[in-house]
Amino acid sequence: MRLTLLVFALMGLVACNQSSHSEEQFTVNNVIPKDQVDKPTVPTPEKIPFTATISVPSQIKSNEEFVVEATLKNLSDKDLTILHASRVFYFKITDKYGKGVNTFVMDDVGIFRPFRGQGRITEQYVYKLETPGYYEVSAIARFSVGEGDNKKDFELETSKASFKVLPLN
Repeated sequence: MRLTLLVFALMGLVACNQSSHSEEQFTVNNVIPKDQVDKPTVPTPEKIPFTATISVPSQIKSNEEFVVEATLKNLSDKDLTILHASRVFYFKITDKYGKGVNTFVMDDVGIFRPFRGQGRITEQYVYKLETPGYYEVSAIARFSVGEGDNKKDFELETSKASFKVLPLN
């Protein structure tokens, strides 16, 4: 009986030692060699090959139409075909409090348009403001390049341009 008890005790020790050895082996096997250190990578921001600019007169008379002009430039040398709504740009005018004063609606049709390398697309927006004061305008270009899995959507907002609406004399 002592022999059986001794055998079970030894088997228990061997089993416990075996389990501990497996955990050690598991830990050793999961150590990453120094020459293969897994460094987290931060994706580099992709350079957008387009710019969008806006221009507006610095002073406008109230109740008179004025023209805002926005330009999208292809900075690459590559000729592209872009897809956009009925126009490329959406125009946004805000008062000195940041409240939107215009409503800009366009048909959401799909228009394919060639866009040459180093080329420009310029659109104009005609509007009239009645209330004198200070305003800001910006434009957002929304378009896509490519098709299917290679399709990439772009949305570029111009910087804001300030202007003053003068009262009629």
